[in-house]
Amino acid sequence: MKTAEKKVRDAASALHEAITEARAAGLHVVWPRTVHDLPTIAVSETKQASATVHVDMPEGTDPALAGKAEAAAAKAVDKTVERSK
Repeated sequence: MKTAEKKVRDAASALHEAITEARAAGLHVVWPRTVHDLPTIAVSETKQASATVHVDMPEGTDPALAGKAEAAAAKAVDKTVERSK
């Protein structure tokens, strides 16, 4: 196994263990959609963690339009994602 692959597998295993322990302790964890969003993983004691939403837009798209698309997607996720009880 190459060093880079081992590093990813070890980190994934450690993250799996940490999230499993956090959930067992009553924390709510919302997994990000992409690897780029991983630093924004949501962890909450109050179960108010929100999902991270990222909308891929074609190059050259007006940033205001991209912002509106992300806001609309986040609103849709808030309505469709089942919240923890």
